[in-house]
Amino acid sequence: MPNVSRVILDSLWDEGVSAFFMVPGKMINAFMSNYRAADPAGHPRISPVIAAAEGGAAAMADGYARASEGTGVAIALDGPGVANAVAGLVNADADRSPVTLLSGHVPRGFDAHDALQDVTPTGLDVAAMLTPITSSALQVRSARHPIRYWNITLRKLVECPTRPVYLSYAADVLTADTAESAISMRSLSSSRVQCDEQELQSVLATVNSSASVAVLVGSHANKKDVRQLLTRLSESHDILVGCTVDAKGAFTESHPNSVGVFGYSGNLRAIELFTEQAPETVLLLGCRPTQWNTNAYDARLSRAKNVIEVTSAVEDIGNFSPGSRTLLCDELLFLRHWEDSLTGYGKGYGKDAGAKFPWNAELGERTRRIPLYVPLPDEDPGAMHPGRAVECLNKWLGDRACIADSGNHRSFATHYWKTRIDAGFYSSTTMGVMGWAFGAAIGVSFAREEPCLVITGDGCALMSGAEIQTAVRYRRNIVFAIFDNSAYGATHMNNKENLAELSVLPDHDWVKFAESLGAEGFRVNTLDELDTVAQKIKGDGGVQVLHIAVDRDAATPARSYQENLRSFARSKSENHA
Repeated sequence: MPNVSRVILDSLWDEGVSAFFMVPGKMINAFMSNYRAADPAGHPRISPVIAAAEGGAAAMADGYARASEGTGVAIALDGPGVANAVAGLVNADADRSPVTLLSGHVPRGFDAHDALQDVTPTGLDVAAMLTPITSSALQVRSARHPIRYWNITLRKLVECPTRPVYLSYAADVLTADTAESAISMRSLSSSRVQCDEQELQSVLATVNSSASVAVLVGSHANKKDVRQLLTRLSESHDILVGCTVDAKGAFTESHPNSVGVFGYSGNLRAIELFTEQAPETVLLLGCRPTQWNTNAYDARLSRAKNVIEVTSAVEDIGNFSPGSRTLLCDELLFLRHWEDSLTGYGKGYGKDAGAKFPWNAELGERTRRIPLYVPLPDEDPGAMHPGRAVECLNKWLGDRACIADSGNHRSFATHYWKTRIDAGFYSSTTMGVMGWAFGAAIGVSFAREEPCLVITGDGCALMSGAEIQTAVRYRRNIVFAIFDNSAYGATHMNNKENLAELSVLPDHDWVKFAESLGAEGFRVNTLDELDTVAQKIKGDGGVQVLHIAVDRDAATPARSYQENLRSFARSKSENHA
């Protein structure tokens, strides 16, 4: 008879989870002793990845969840281990990433005894701490029905919107035998939000009777099936598609119908299309109403005759573009109905077959005359411009998934990196935890088994750079590009009137740091040097670290966002005057 930890690991394997991310500890020995068991065919089951720190493990689980479009799993000793993972869990919750945090805590009978690392209600009460940032935070102190708690956790993982979950067992419960079995999460995770049929038909009639239509894709729609179907619809009907910041790459940006990112550091073409060149109908598909996605609450989004929000998250309805028409519906289900309605034109949708969005072609021609990017200076007077560094990396390493960290470098990556592969960009958007990309890229690489590129900064590397060693140890194919401006860049830009020491960092030799962890390192100071090195390592495997010296004072391509944010702040101030 299997024990509790074995049932949980087998359940995760059955759900398609191939790896979990952890830092070892005594109270989680049960998980550590079970993973090596083989399935009947002799193939290895779910495998452990040992991180440098629990925060890194949580970021790896987050990256794995985003790239696999399932759950990512972190396992940590409860108490100090789980506490170290909290920032990663906060980040996942803010971005609605379904991370599963499993842990083991003090055995039964040790509570109320002032035991070492007591996390029950008689000690630190970790479950109470994690309740605000999870959809489920449970501690199990009984072996009577232990898998029921796991099944509750699995059901929470597929609620919409998705959020992290936390489940901790007493160490002796994890080793207890059980005859209970886990439910199947896959059977729960198909399209869950069904539309009101009458409202769906009404929305489709409005969309299909429009002379021109454009789609803005958000993170709820960033799923493989949705991406494939949307691409097919775009190509069949000349539909222009943009993405919010948190969905960058959901529609491949090398596609001729892509207008790039709308929102913080967005592309000029997308901002112009959705605010000034508005088509008759703008379809907001699975968009989250964060200020970054909305380009700091840009009121011009409502200029189109019809602005229609379709989302599976009820809490987002009506918030992305206030006053818009809304439809609560699973995004994939909506697109399937939309495609059927276009295929069956003239069958109750209001127009004959010869007039499908007749102005789309003209809208596309006019929009493509608008530049995508904020122009870069003709020459770099001193240090390399970060935008040029991103363009060079994109030129040689654009076939990799790009994982952008938090800081000024993310602004340049969001704007100047053009995705050429499916779902080719990941970033932490809502909370922006520095150093997240070091762990997240490892998780992405395990989920996709494809080469990755990290664009990060020296401040982020100080926080989480030790996870380079994890990438080396597990033979990942990752390039870590550290944009070194010897500062906390974003803080520096907002801190020029204060003491320099509040944002300026000392110089570090990231090549020596990388080599000490087993990676190959390269220092580049000029664009020509970067071009040579990026071309050299293009086809290499393993872990490389690029130490790229960049201009600390280069302005980020976020002017429209900053202007809109100031305008929004003024309007709020006037309303409270």
